Parts: sequence; structure tokens; C-alpha cells
Amino acid sequence: MKNEKTDTSVIFKTLGQNIRKARLLKGLSQENLSNDLDKTLNFISLIETGKKGVSVPTLVDIGKVLNVSANSLFEGIIPLADYNEENFIIDTFRMLNEKDKKAVVDFLNYIIESKS
Repeated sequence: MKNEKTDTSVIFKTLGQNIRKARLLKGLSQENLSNDLDKTLNFISLIETGKKGVSVPTLVDIGKVLNVSANSLFEGIIPLADYNEENFIIDTFRMLNEKDKKAVVDFLNYIIESKS
């Protein structure tokens, strides 16, 4: 079976949406991200709107700054055969800022305690 080539504009748009989602979950503005990456605010805006592609080294830097996996960045672009709900929860938790992580942990503790 021959793999069909994915439209570049779809890749850029999906990748941009994933980066934006991760940035927002971290509580960062585009300006914060641009400063952390030593890139222009316009560059970040173009990436997030899917109007510009991004190099592999810049993707690595984005992943490091946002503390997200490649799976999160490429969600919806590259299918993951063994990606399940547990992986989704872990990846999403990693994207959260510290305040939101604490809220999730508190919620989980509440659920555990209510089962006792």
C-alpha cells in the first residue's frame, strides 16, 4: 500500500495548532515563547497560524521550552499505533503549568480519597 503524501499546508496548520495548544497550557504568551526561543514574535505567530514551517532544530527547542514530547507536537500528523489514553494523560499533564498540575493532582487525590 502506497502512502499518500500529506499536504504541506495541513502539516503546518496542525503543527501550529499543537504548538499553540502546548504554549497556552503552559500559560505562556507568544512573546514569552519568542523570547525563550530567541525568535521574533512574528515568527511564532506565523508558525502557530500554519503560515510558516519550522526546522527540526527549532521544533526540538520548542519541545524543550514547552516540555512536550514529539508525540504531542505531531498529534494529528503522524498516527501513533500504541498511543492510548494513558499516554494522552501523561503528555497533556507535562504541558500544564505548575498551578494547573497542582490542581490535577489535588483532583486525583480527591477521587482516590472518595473511594476509601
